[in-house]
Amino acid sequence: MGSRSGRGLLLHLCICATLSVAVGCGFYYFSLNWFKEHKSSEKIAALQLVDAFVTNYSAIRSQFGNDAPVPASFRAHAIEAFNKQNGQNSEFRLASVGRPGREILTGPSDEKMAEAVEAFAAIPNPKPVSEFLDVNGQLIFRTVYPTIAQEQSCVSCHNTLQPDKPRWHLNDVIGAFVIDIPMSAFLRSVTWQSAGIGLGLFLALTFAGLTISLIHFRQLEALDASAAKLGRTQKFLDTIIENMPLSVAVRDVRDRCFVLINRTAEAIFGIERGSLIGRDVHGSSDEETVQNLFPLANEALTTLDLQTINEQTICTPHNGARILTTKNLSIPDETGEQRYLLSLSEDITERKEAAARIEHMAHHDALTDLPNRLAFVEHLDRSIAAAAASGGSFAVLSIDLDRFKEVNDTFGHAVGDDLLRALARQLGALAGEAYLARLGGDEFTLITPIGDQPALAEMISGQLQAAVAGDMDLNGQNLRVGLSIGVAIFPADGSDATTLLNNADAALYRAKAAGRGKTRFFEIDMDNRLRERRAIQRELRSAVDRNELRLHYQPLAKIDGEVIGFEALVRWHNPQLGIISPATFIPVAEESGLIIQIGEWVLREACREAAGWPHPLQIAVNLSPIQFRHGDLPGLVHLVLLETGLAPTRLELEITEGVLVEDFDRGLSILRRLKALGVRIAMDDFGTGYSSLSYLQSFPFDKIKIDQSFISNVRSNPQSAAIVRAVIGLAHGLDLPVLAEGVETKAQLDFLAAESCNEVQGYLMGRPHPILEYSGLVGRTGVAGEEQQSA
Repeated sequence: MGSRSGRGLLLHLCICATLSVAVGCGFYYFSLNWFKEHKSSEKIAALQLVDAFVTNYSAIRSQFGNDAPVPASFRAHAIEAFNKQNGQNSEFRLASVGRPGREILTGPSDEKMAEAVEAFAAIPNPKPVSEFLDVNGQLIFRTVYPTIAQEQSCVSCHNTLQPDKPRWHLNDVIGAFVIDIPMSAFLRSVTWQSAGIGLGLFLALTFAGLTISLIHFRQLEALDASAAKLGRTQKFLDTIIENMPLSVAVRDVRDRCFVLINRTAEAIFGIERGSLIGRDVHGSSDEETVQNLFPLANEALTTLDLQTINEQTICTPHNGARILTTKNLSIPDETGEQRYLLSLSEDITERKEAAARIEHMAHHDALTDLPNRLAFVEHLDRSIAAAAASGGSFAVLSIDLDRFKEVNDTFGHAVGDDLLRALARQLGALAGEAYLARLGGDEFTLITPIGDQPALAEMISGQLQAAVAGDMDLNGQNLRVGLSIGVAIFPADGSDATTLLNNADAALYRAKAAGRGKTRFFEIDMDNRLRERRAIQRELRSAVDRNELRLHYQPLAKIDGEVIGFEALVRWHNPQLGIISPATFIPVAEESGLIIQIGEWVLREACREAAGWPHPLQIAVNLSPIQFRHGDLPGLVHLVLLETGLAPTRLELEITEGVLVEDFDRGLSILRRLKALGVRIAMDDFGTGYSSLSYLQSFPFDKIKIDQSFISNVRSNPQSAAIVRAVIGLAHGLDLPVLAEGVETKAQLDFLAAESCNEVQGYLMGRPHPILEYSGLVGRTGVAGEEQQSA
């Protein structure tokens, strides 16, 4: 009811009620007037007949004899008889009354009747009257017809009957005929009819109004829903436009006033839309803003197509120079004429800067900001093309930092990173026009300008060597490092990027082998060695699959000569390359990552072999530091022990200190997991590093193996003897067994026995051979005999 339709329905109901009451009342009063008009004429006509009959009777009374009643008596008795005949309940009452004071039989029944009769006598030619009267609280309809003495006989009659009253004369009003009709029943009927008509009209109008209101309400409801939906859509569009990350501006083409500017436009252009919307800023100080918001607007209006401006640089008052991409579109009205110009602008400044940063990061090293490998290769290709076109020559320098590993291990990686940054700045300052890049780790490369080679390369190498020859003060630490440099010259040492880089690396390898702080130029024999190394690596990839690897076993004995186990040593026999020494292919395997596959094969094969020995001797297997870096080594060892059934206590894993040097925490964690399996851990090549003592303190090794470089000189070199003696004493103090490697003479064995060394290994005890050579030691005597007979 609170809606417009509800309020309209209430108003309609009020109007219907008013109209219904008016119609009911009109019908009521119309019925009364109709009754008065028609009943009055009927009653007057009847009374005229009565009056005429009495008059005629008076005229002919003499014909009936002297005994005939006088007219007055005749009239009175006739009316009395008529009323009796109608009965008491009849609504029709007829009376003949005389004037007050002159009545013969019947006088006026009430004051109103008397006044009406006297009024007839006061005027000439009186006319009958009809009216509604309230008599004694009852509404009646009364018709009064004047009775006039029109016959002399009638006058004489009345005078005879009333000798003591005033005399009648001809044409005097002697009384009146009166008809009274009670109106209660009629009024009741008319009232109900009026009420019924009013109520029926009210209900009909109400129903019609209600129907119309419902239809209108539904229409309004639909309109309201449409308006609400339109409002929500408008609000949604306003919200979308307001929060779009694009600048949105709309201008009226006809009056050149701004129609719409969103929040992003304010932020990008540094404007206040309240001061612009609805204004034509042509010729004002804001015209530059218009040019920024609608670049090339006239062209967009001319072409009528979407206009795209890929990059537009503007100067904003609050945010400096910004780079935008803008789209302009002319929008016509319903007549097809151009009405609005829409401009969408996106601020791509940060994107361009990010792209530039990404581009820079893609081509530069994150630590030193020097060009990276990708940028270096691209520059090398350009240098090769330029040199080939001009017939010139340039050099590629492969630079490696000496003693960098020691700096990392001693002072930590943070100091190592600072060293690389400082060195990059120093080398970059010396490089001049040369192109310096960092390829990774402590490896740098440099491309010289095109010039006289090898003189230019030698000069630059000398300058770089001299720059880092002294101590470097870095965060209060005095660090001494050096450079090893390998040089390859275009086109003599290679005409393509790959060859040049490989040859420069070969020269670097030669320089590092010759000692620290050296520079070596590429030579043909380096290429041969490099080719050989690549051939080894290529063949090594499929050595396990082709079953070319073999295990040889070297005895491990107590100092008294009792064999307590064997060390498994891998050998490789290639059909093309022949027998290849482990000293040759193991470093290649470690550099290429193939040591993971080879190490797993050695471990599984050694454990499988040892598990089948009748005598439960120990089996020792060497682990590479590379195996600690990749994969789950403890999980592999556990799996192999389960597969082969070898008791964990029989397996001894030999490691070098490189396992702990490269990543101490990770290496120590893996060693503890291996120890938890029940296997033995031995420190191999003890004494060759500088931090072995700290490792002995950090982890409970099961054995120490003294490197053969000390044992070989134990009789000829007092220093070697002192070191061996000290290591044995240290191990006994830690309650650790000591094994001496490389024992080849009786004199060496006697020295170790005198120093209470626990175990020995070397040619004196036995050379590495296939396990069949030691069948008797492992308990396979019968098998050995059968093999010898077969041979």
